[in-house]
Amino acid sequence: MISWLEKLYEKIWRKVGGKPWTEIIREDQKKSPLVFLLVFLGLGILVGKLAGKCWWQILLGFLLGILCGHFWW
Repeated sequence: MISWLEKLYEKIWRKVGGKPWTEIIREDQKKSPLVFLLVFLGLGILVGKLAGKCWWQILLGFLLGILCGHFWW
């Protein structure tokens, strides 16, 4: 069962340039980090608005995620 999944991943890998998708995203993020920060900040605000009374807890979670992700990359 895993062999067909490996073959599928290898086909996708070759079509996107022979690099893992995480490396491609990391390169894009390094080229324009502000865009990624703004996108995730916008998502955090949107989810916070949809959350109602617990908006600040969810927004704080997104903020921590953005900070950790930014420093990790």
